[in-house]
Amino acid sequence: MRSRDFLFAVAAACLWGGGGVVGVLFGEREGLEPIGIAAWRMGLAGISLLAFLAIVGRLRVREWTRPMWVRMLITGALTAAFEYAFFTSVTFASVGVATLVGIGSAPVVVAVYDAVTTRRRPPPRAVLALGLSLGGLGLLVGGSVGQGDRMVLGALVALGSGVSFAGITIVNRRPVPGLNPIALTGGAFMAGALIVLPFALAAGTGLPTGVEGWALAIALGVLITGIAYVLFLAALETVPPFVATIVTLLEPLLGAILGAIVFGERLGVLGVIGGALMGSAVLVLRPQRDEPETIH
Repeated sequence: MRSRDFLFAVAAACLWGGGGVVGVLFGEREGLEPIGIAAWRMGLAGISLLAFLAIVGRLRVREWTRPMWVRMLITGALTAAFEYAFFTSVTFASVGVATLVGIGSAPVVVAVYDAVTTRRRPPPRAVLALGLSLGGLGLLVGGSVGQGDRMVLGALVALGSGVSFAGITIVNRRPVPGLNPIALTGGAFMAGALIVLPFALAAGTGLPTGVEGWALAIALGVLITGIAYVLFLAALETVPPFVATIVTLLEPLLGAILGAIVFGERLGVLGVIGGALMGSAVLVLRPQRDEPETIH
């Protein structure tokens, strides 16, 4: 895998790490339900990316082939499923459960899929990185994992979000000829936004109000969502899906750090240890030089 693509995956995870903080600020200010936040995330991401292609003269919709449309629709549906399941699991259980099960299960799902389809085990370095990441994630969010009547249901829904994100990664492991990451991401998010739009409207979602509301919406949709997914899907050109999903576990780490800075949340000693373990996992996976794909 190329060092550049690995850094793309790291950058995407870091951008996603700000999604929780910005999403909470946006939702609280505008009084939005989680599904409304998801709709704005995907809608603005799709519109901005397709608009960019149109401005630079590269939005050639008439040249899109059937495989391109199919890839965008499948990716959009999986993205909508991920967003909806993740935010729903938060309402059923807690942010901790949604993060631990939803984000933590994705690399495991990819590893199982690869083992079944290729009949090859991941190399020890990748398994070590996964263990460090999941252990660190457990310590990081363990304090927010509580108990309740709907905790099991929330965990099951969160597992659905993890499977959906793993599906996005697996489906896009091989590019469609002629479909660049920007067009793929823009088209997929427009499809995903249209899928969740009826639910968002039913929840009373409206337009952002004021400069601050639009600024938060644009930051969430364009930067944290649109650009981050472009980087992630571009990284999949040489970064194996199993490795890419492990790297995305940086997202809750950055989210916890930002939460401590913005909302005064405390990580605690175990949280700091967990964060250190997750950071070390990325160092374990870091490519030493540009080389062909070696970690599956």
